[in-house]
Amino acid sequence: MLSITKKLVIFGNLLLTTSAFAGLDIPPLSQELPQGTSLGFIAQNINQNQIIAEYNPQTFMLPASTQKVFTALAAKLSLGDQFRFQTSILTNGNIQNNNLNGDLIVKFTGDPDLTSGQLYNLLAQLKQQGISAINGNLLLDTSTFTSHDRASGWIWNDLSMCFNSPPAAANIDNNCFYVDLDANRPVGESVRFNIPSQYPIQVFGQVSIVSAEEAPYCQLDAIVHDNNRYQIKGCIARQSKPFGLSFAVQDTNAYAAAIIQRQLNRLGIRFNGKIQLPHKPQQGKLLAQHLSKPLPDLLKKMMKKSDNQIADALFRTIAYQLYNRPASFQLGSIALKRVLSSKAGIKFGHSVIADGSGLSRHNLVDAQTMLQALTYIARNEDSLHLMETFPIAGVDGTISGRGSLISEPLLKNVIAKTGSLKGVYNLAGFMTNARGEKIAFVQFINGYSTGELENKTKRAPLVQFESRLYKAIYAQ
Repeated sequence: MLSITKKLVIFGNLLLTTSAFAGLDIPPLSQELPQGTSLGFIAQNINQNQIIAEYNPQTFMLPASTQKVFTALAAKLSLGDQFRFQTSILTNGNIQNNNLNGDLIVKFTGDPDLTSGQLYNLLAQLKQQGISAINGNLLLDTSTFTSHDRASGWIWNDLSMCFNSPPAAANIDNNCFYVDLDANRPVGESVRFNIPSQYPIQVFGQVSIVSAEEAPYCQLDAIVHDNNRYQIKGCIARQSKPFGLSFAVQDTNAYAAAIIQRQLNRLGIRFNGKIQLPHKPQQGKLLAQHLSKPLPDLLKKMMKKSDNQIADALFRTIAYQLYNRPASFQLGSIALKRVLSSKAGIKFGHSVIADGSGLSRHNLVDAQTMLQALTYIARNEDSLHLMETFPIAGVDGTISGRGSLISEPLLKNVIAKTGSLKGVYNLAGFMTNARGEKIAFVQFINGYSTGELENKTKRAPLVQFESRLYKAIYAQ
């Protein structure tokens, strides 16, 4: 048996160890946040493998775009650095006397970076092969993905906005288009819509021009109709210069088909066939192919700019590659959890993963689960090279101008993925403390509101909280 003295020594050592790494007292700092805010936080010293601060680390919250950390890691582990999205042109016929006798098959696989210019150059290769007429139909093969092109829990009245553009198999120019509104007219008249000719869409409606006194009571609403027709209603104040509005493409297949037909006509390739959308993958002779940038480049853009299109395209592509079947968002959720649990040892428990971007209000993750991904990244960075994709405080990406992180010792020291939705201000990333040790941290802030001060001092409490918190962690 141990003597009383030895027991006291052991107990004292345990207390010292606990106090040394219990670290930061979060509750006093959290008083900076507006009343009603929910906070979940955890930080771990990677070098010493010790939790140095935690507060509600197992409380489920909306991860918002910090969800992209999961997506980036899963893509690295399942797809690999050589992966590229492919957009291909095939045919089930043959070329004879400048005629393509058979169907033209355009196979889209969800390339989130595909532009209309790149698609034109792809189709131009048909002209270079001597094709001047297509005696068949145009088959759009979008079988890589299936079911809805938006995840459950995406907010309905955001669906017409470009950050909610559907990450469909056919994705051209981010499935987003722009319209100029000319409101430089007398009060009482209607706005004019100027639609760039390259967009095969219709925009119409009645938006009246009102006085400055009436303008605060105005609102613009977009109503989406079939075949990519958009009706704009409401009123605005008189504007001296035209201003642009962006909208998400709704019918992505019709949009892609219309662009292809226009580009074939521009190339002088005659086509009078039908547009068909086969449900099964199409086979044929390869005529031309476009490859996206490799995965590391896509991940860097996704993480630095918080690109939702790339995130959700990868989310379903992981499932397509893993299960070799058309991928829905539901299958994407299953695939992501399977990859990260089997290859990175991440335990998701009762977490809800609805998409890869974090747009869904159905996502539920706790800080402790997100920390598992960060610690795995830190310990395998030599092979993953993912930390270089995180935005750098005061330098680039979505934290280049974050007020709480733009002064020493946080400037250029904190690298973190942001996550922002209405009332949500999250961070997940790394910093180096005063002793040169690597710290991984997860900050989930949900339910943040400054009420009547929303438009004036909205971020002031957040800046105060984050500045004090991360400077204290640096000093630990």
